[in-house]
Amino acid sequence: MEFYSEFSKNYDKIFPLNSKKLELIDNTFKDLKEKREDIRLLDVGCGTGSYALALAEKGYQVQAVDLDAEMISIAESKMKKARIKVDFYRLGMLNLSRKFKSASFDGIYVIGNVLVHLKKEEIKEFLALAAGLLKENGKIFIQIVNYQRILELNLDGLPTIYSKDDSVRFERNYEYDKTENIIYFKTKLIDHFNDQILSENKIELYPLCKSELEADLQAAGFKVENIWGSPGGDQYRELSSIPLIITTQKK
Repeated sequence: MEFYSEFSKNYDKIFPLNSKKLELIDNTFKDLKEKREDIRLLDVGCGTGSYALALAEKGYQVQAVDLDAEMISIAESKMKKARIKVDFYRLGMLNLSRKFKSASFDGIYVIGNVLVHLKKEEIKEFLALAAGLLKENGKIFIQIVNYQRILELNLDGLPTIYSKDDSVRFERNYEYDKTENIIYFKTKLIDHFNDQILSENKIELYPLCKSELEADLQAAGFKVENIWGSPGGDQYRELSSIPLIITTQKK
């Protein structure tokens, strides 16, 4: 996790809060909030806590987890500054039951391509675990990269992200191992002024496609509600949508 600890210092520059994504998450759980005020959400892989804090400000009771200590430290500092209550925990995706009881949450959201850091069978395990943590009719919001597009078009990466102040850039490249059905995600965080590499990393991601995710969700006891191809709620298109966003409700 050394890369993420280093990356955390520039995380908000590379991945600032997306107001359209925030609105999409809020709209997913808003109907639950209309029935009662104390709607509890769990942010899985919260990073520096931007979405957890923004949703808490909208009136949700939010608890958030991330595996990286530096991310959690930054999130807690932001919380104190904003004077908004969110409970942040350093915890892995497959260890949620160690901290939280069954039927603890009305909604769970997993964004930022977090889910595919798990292996094929671990994804199924997580979804079953998430179903157990949700109350009756609870919802889950998932956002990952559209890997169908990556595989079909044989793409070797995603567009480079430049920070708003143009101080750093984040290069993202893919190397697909067809035999193992694994994508090696190679990244570099670069000082844009002098081209110095601040940190680089190579990790394995599971190329989870729409049909498999739908099947896994249904097997875990979820009913798919919406499938989108952008944070703005555009229609999902297999070969052109960059993200895959799915919302479901527990059966």
